[in-house]
Amino acid sequence: MKKNKYNFIIASITAVLVMIILILFLLYYFRSSSEDLVPGPKVVIDHDGGADDAMAIFMALQYQKYFNGNQVIALTTTHGNVNEPQVFNNTQKILNIADRRDVLIYRGSEYPLVKGVESDYYFGMDGLGDSESEFLEYEPIAAQSNSAALALIEMSKKYEGELIVVALGPLTNIAIAVRLDPRFISRLLKLYVAGGHIYSEIYNAPEFNAEMDVEAYSILLQNSKPDIVTLIPYSQVYSSHNISREWRVSILGSIPSELIRALNVFEQKSIVQSEDWTLLDPVAMGIVLNGTQIVEDWRYTHNTITLCERRGTNTNNFTSTEYFNSKIIYKVKEEPYKKLLIDIFSADLK
Repeated sequence: MKKNKYNFIIASITAVLVMIILILFLLYYFRSSSEDLVPGPKVVIDHDGGADDAMAIFMALQYQKYFNGNQVIALTTTHGNVNEPQVFNNTQKILNIADRRDVLIYRGSEYPLVKGVESDYYFGMDGLGDSESEFLEYEPIAAQSNSAALALIEMSKKYEGELIVVALGPLTNIAIAVRLDPRFISRLLKLYVAGGHIYSEIYNAPEFNAEMDVEAYSILLQNSKPDIVTLIPYSQVYSSHNISREWRVSILGSIPSELIRALNVFEQKSIVQSEDWTLLDPVAMGIVLNGTQIVEDWRYTHNTITLCERRGTNTNNFTSTEYFNSKIIYKVKEEPYKKLLIDIFSADLK
């Protein structure tokens, strides 16, 4: 009798252990494969942790949630607006505010490949307005074990022909991925690069993202393909738009959503510095999300960047068809972009 009771207890414990193991396996399998259940292209955003990056990331997440947009599967961090450790902290804050802790984080390069420049800390020393706001409190999200460059390569293999990479900061992680795997860019569906200028008398100095790692920008261009790589220069965004600070504060900033409340805090350092409001990263993300409505003119080009004299300055050849290496956005529409922002950030209220 005692033996039977003992066997029953052992059998019960074994059954419970098997059930626990099965549940843990199913949870792990569901988490690792859930992104594969969503059809369509996958998006990875490589960013440098400023308020402009936060707005762009919110846009992509909102567009996925409310407008049947492509699935954002990962954020990769790099140096830029602030140092990479701060970018990692800001990434966790951004995902917590958006309630998207499922998005994977891969940490990237802390330094440029050779040399860069000091950040101007346009969005504050922490990149998000140097505020004591509740928005800066967050529940930690662990980074994945792979570095950003290796993760980009692996994701390009896993989602060959379906992966969209949006680069919003210096191109260090992208360049490392290209150097480690020369076929990396060929496997992408699209690579959007926010950075650089089209050279003119007005825009005759380096753009911030390009100057932060000139060698990385050069490596990308050496391996660029015009059907995959789209360049979004700040010069063209600024010359196309006449959006005022007043519109940002009174119209977009008055939307009573949690995301806009956070963005108002994140931009409190930058918004007072100009009567204009022109941020490159949100425009770049708008082009990624709905380029047919926002892009007025684009051209094929052979884009280069100087490494020595006038270091970091872009040049473009729009006529040598044999040597085109990228598509470049030449003019963007202001009103459709403003409408897109209002639609995206009002969606939570409907």
